[in-house]
Amino acid sequence: MDTGRRAGEPLVRHTVSPHLTRLLIDAGTAAGLDRGQVMRLPGFDTLSVDPVRIPTATIMRTWEAVGGALMEVGGVARVMELWRPGTLGVWDYLFTAAGTLTDALRASGLHFAVIADPVDAIAVTRDGAGVTVSWDGPYRDHPSYPLIAEFVPSMFQTVASSGAGRPLTPVQVRLPHRAPLSHAALCELYGTRNVEFEAGAPSITFTEADAATPLPQSDPALAAILNDHARITVETARPVVSWLDRFHLALETAVGDGPPELARVAHRLAMGPRTLQRRLNEAGTSWREELERLRQRRVDQYLRETSLSVESIAARVGYSDPRALRRAIHRWYGHSPRTVRQNPD
Repeated sequence: MDTGRRAGEPLVRHTVSPHLTRLLIDAGTAAGLDRGQVMRLPGFDTLSVDPVRIPTATIMRTWEAVGGALMEVGGVARVMELWRPGTLGVWDYLFTAAGTLTDALRASGLHFAVIADPVDAIAVTRDGAGVTVSWDGPYRDHPSYPLIAEFVPSMFQTVASSGAGRPLTPVQVRLPHRAPLSHAALCELYGTRNVEFEAGAPSITFTEADAATPLPQSDPALAAILNDHARITVETARPVVSWLDRFHLALETAVGDGPPELARVAHRLAMGPRTLQRRLNEAGTSWREELERLRQRRVDQYLRETSLSVESIAARVGYSDPRALRRAIHRWYGHSPRTVRQNPD
């Protein structure tokens, strides 16, 4: 396994570049989503500025906002259809100047923080079957995780194929979630019928021959320059994370760990519970409102886009008792969970 500390990690933790978020919004808009509605969501006011890093919570909200629209028009395939070299910044060109695909995957994994949160881990392994790149992100309980898991192998395959100058057919793609009733669209997306489900971290395996073949535009000197540029890009980026962004991240993390407590979230933010309540009040909101808003947003997506039971959903959004979730759903929609699920509109 190839590992390495990603440059700038302490400074940009829990932030991402705006590149991928912009691509997702473009894909959602192409799928029929109201772009203006998405751009009014919290945290989207700095997307046009490249030198900054935006909160990871912003891209997760983007996945929530565009996920439904993408699924209606063919899933994550629509995202990379809009990709062109340079869309994701310098990261794309790491696949062009490297000596081989293996070299490119190693460089892209080492510098994954250029486009992603440094807490995301990329591993590149090599065995008799070929070279595998896998992604491990801390979003397993997020309702958009299955869609993100399908996207990551597609992203690597598309950019790697561009660097190779020809379509690359993987040996295997592994996904963490259950197989859908039909996964023909995914087989078409990856160009292989060898798609394995409930298989751990998302990964894609390229043949040994593809991994070892010299890339057509290989340039060792340029590769060294691009690697330095990727490192500097992260180290010199300006994270734009307000205290409210940090609160949202702390709250989402707390919800994933079980029933959230105000005192624990305040401790994560290095402030007392009363100070947190006061600052939320100054921002025109409250602990109860923020918790309710987060829970409703996630529950809505779980009910409409997954087959998870009410008990499972309750645990994922921080309810210790499923009956409390049922009461909340009645309060939000005036209907039972079953009715909401059967009437997605």
